[in-house]
Amino acid sequence: MTIINEKAYKILENSIVKNAVSHFYIFHGPKNVGKKKLAYIFSRLLLCDDESNPNTSCDSCPSCKKIDEQKHFDILHVDSKLEVEGLDGNKSDQIRLPHVEEISRQANLGPFMSKYKIFIVDEAEKLNNEASNAFLKLLEEPPSSTIFLFLVNDLTSVYPTIISRAQKINVLEIGKEEMKDYILENYDLDDLKIDQIINFSLGKIEVAETLSSDPSLLDNYFESYERFFEFCKSNISTRMELSQKFSTRFRTDRNAIYQELNLWIDFCNILINNSYQNDQNSLFSNNLLDLFEVKQINLFILEIIKSISNLRSNANSRLVFDVLSLNLPFTKEESAI
Repeated sequence: MTIINEKAYKILENSIVKNAVSHFYIFHGPKNVGKKKLAYIFSRLLLCDDESNPNTSCDSCPSCKKIDEQKHFDILHVDSKLEVEGLDGNKSDQIRLPHVEEISRQANLGPFMSKYKIFIVDEAEKLNNEASNAFLKLLEEPPSSTIFLFLVNDLTSVYPTIISRAQKINVLEIGKEEMKDYILENYDLDDLKIDQIINFSLGKIEVAETLSSDPSLLDNYFESYERFFEFCKSNISTRMELSQKFSTRFRTDRNAIYQELNLWIDFCNILINNSYQNDQNSLFSNNLLDLFEVKQINLFILEIIKSISNLRSNANSRLVFDVLSLNLPFTKEESAI
């Protein structure tokens, strides 16, 4: 059983049935919601060798198998880490002009073995200004038999002129019941772990699959939550000490800190969702809602998002974490001191 966003899938399937496939799509939605999975399923529909039923994929022909192995000659996966000529390492985490030039070069070669050449651009909001302008130029006269699939977490970060050229596909979170059925059918897990995975995934199928495949990763989530809980309930002095530790860690392992901060946002969303649903079975033994109001938890989210943005803009990491320490709400007891 494969789980995808049915509404998005139907739109793509109908475009094939009606012979109305666009040359440019933007799949947008939260990170890990399943945009990449949907892109490869759509690619299978487009490139499947079995033409007896053009709006399905056989999943067994050479083309489908190569797509599943991510080895298909007519699919190029592009992200900021793709090694291309003209870039000696890409430490900026941006998709840059040489990346788009490589896309253009490959597109002009045309497909090798299939009807289409497909370019899947992951986190396409990372195109910098120069790359965005080059891609717009490519779109003016797109090579025939070429399809561009942009996977975008934040649609507001993409050039409006690029958005206007694309067919936009909104990829939404998976509902809890559908997620539970999927995990039960595909993984051998007890009810407690399934419930924890559903809560932590927040409807994001890629997160659910990762945790279901390796439930030991749940321990990392709970450890991260305990660090978040300690940070939030601490006084200013302790927060500043923790700020220094985060800043030091950031200088040596940025990805770990970004992952931690994004988990903190997820924890806030889990707490808020559970409060609105009157869920009395808290996922966490230490519940921040015992110390803070929902509106304060919302402030946590805003401040953490600002911190991530400032860090990505190369602001001084110690200053960013100090400001976060000061701006996050304090408990009533600490506010009174």
